[in-house]
Amino acid sequence: MEAEAESAGVAPATPVAAPVPARSIAVDTPVAKPVPKRNVITRRIFILGGFWSAVGLLFVGILGSPLDFMWIRKIVGFGGPVPVSPDRVPAQGADPIVIAEGRFFLLNLEPGITPNGETTPGGLLALWRKCPHLGCTVPWRPDFVFQGRKGWFRCPCHGSTYTKEGGIIVAGPAPRPLDVFPITVQSDRSLLVQTGRAFEGSGSVQNPTRAVPYAPGNKTPDKT
Repeated sequence: MEAEAESAGVAPATPVAAPVPARSIAVDTPVAKPVPKRNVITRRIFILGGFWSAVGLLFVGILGSPLDFMWIRKIVGFGGPVPVSPDRVPAQGADPIVIAEGRFFLLNLEPGITPNGETTPGGLLALWRKCPHLGCTVPWRPDFVFQGRKGWFRCPCHGSTYTKEGGIIVAGPAPRPLDVFPITVQSDRSLLVQTGRAFEGSGSVQNPTRAVPYAPGNKTPDKT
């Protein structure tokens, strides 16, 4: 064949090399990560936030006082019913005790005629510690001697003096005896004493007659 090609004047064909397969090259290309968006507080947002905060505080200040005034609360202590447990009730004829949370003295009178001449059935009385003269707090003076007897309620401001047996005024400028708070004796022999300014003016020479016998169900009679 080559001889024939040469005789024909044609150059012999060049042999073709077999193709070499391409090699794959792994390239580690970095992947771009998204940049987190930051919350930027602009000057305008800052000013608007301050403005609306001030408006909100002003609104609360305007409405807060009326709402606080109208909000119904349970009255505890003076101005409402004050409970007294049986262990705090004084013995009959003993010195009065102070019920501080109710601002009153608790007395337990003996029945009969008082040294001042009033008749009493005996029992419990709650006397407001406020002097009817000018409102000073009246203490119990167990060692104070007056009219030959020891133990009186005596106002430190102007000397108004009241009996142990009912808070009857015997000396001083007070216009009436000590005021009385109503008592109810509960079934467990505890007391419920109604207190507050609503009973101002309730004191009278009838105080000893309004004593409550210490037995369940009894309560202070109305002043007649």
